[in-house]
Amino acid sequence: MSKDSDHVDRAAVEGDVVTPLDLDEARALTAEIRAAIKDVRTATGRLAAAVRRAHAARIWTVLGYPSWKAYAKAEFGVGRSHAYRLVDQAATAEQLGDALVELGLMSPAGDDILTDLSGRAWREIQGKAQEVAARVAERVSALDGAADAGQLRELVAQAVEEVRADATSSSAPVAPADEAEAFVLWEGSIALRHAPAHLSDDEALAALDAAGYDTETVRLHAMAARDFARDGNRERLNAFRAALDVPEDEPHVGRQAVVEGRALVDQILMADWKLGTLFLEIAPARLSDRAAGSILAKAFQSDPRSFETRERLELRRYAITGDHQAYEEWENRSLAGV
Repeated sequence: MSKDSDHVDRAAVEGDVVTPLDLDEARALTAEIRAAIKDVRTATGRLAAAVRRAHAARIWTVLGYPSWKAYAKAEFGVGRSHAYRLVDQAATAEQLGDALVELGLMSPAGDDILTDLSGRAWREIQGKAQEVAARVAERVSALDGAADAGQLRELVAQAVEEVRADATSSSAPVAPADEAEAFVLWEGSIALRHAPAHLSDDEALAALDAAGYDTETVRLHAMAARDFARDGNRERLNAFRAALDVPEDEPHVGRQAVVEGRALVDQILMADWKLGTLFLEIAPARLSDRAAGSILAKAFQSDPRSFETRERLELRRYAITGDHQAYEEWENRSLAGV
């Protein structure tokens, strides 16, 4: 059989041109993709503004929900981590918009200027809105005259990319001494997503509270892990583990009992993290839950719909998001047969 007939007979695989395109069709399809990407980014910016307004107005209380996460789950089908990421993103969008308005670069109604930024870009400039605005102002001052909307949109995108690149190049990773430190480093990296390194302690605590770290003890631990991930500082981590925030004469629970309890919680969380990272190696984060479930079921020879497969998916999600409370809530519902 000739090479030509081999090519015709074999099954199509990814990368094959199944339907040939001429030059005009290729250009038209490229323009369609470009427009779709722009539509997604525009929707991201508008979503950020709507979410910020809804969260600030405590919309869940108006509609009869007990919390923001319950509202987001019921109305939009998104989990706790996703719901709070939307709030973080919306807060950053508002801060950047306010900074640009304050500098006279954008009108208060100029939300369209910010709609080209992706969700990932918003996350990576969290806490850096003033820096982005300052870079935009520097570029505008170099122009002949005021920047129009198109120019300003492009300058904002350039400034955002520079700030993201600077953050990546300036970060000096901490080298963990053992597996326990690797776990704390990971916890700290999650906390830094919500409370970036340049924030003051009060600002960081407020950011963590808004991100769903919902008790004082959880926030204290997140601050300690954040310090370690930021610059290797173990002081606050050691103080937390020694329960120095608990008075020695605490009448109800002694300090030593708290020390032992925190150590036990760390062991449980680290065990779940190790399992979650293992499942991530088998089914990477880029995969959907359905695809990951199929791969994990095959790897462990189990039913994709079984409790065991579902648990592996939830632990995998914990390793991605750092949200152990979501895993606990799923586990409680599953055990209760809900």
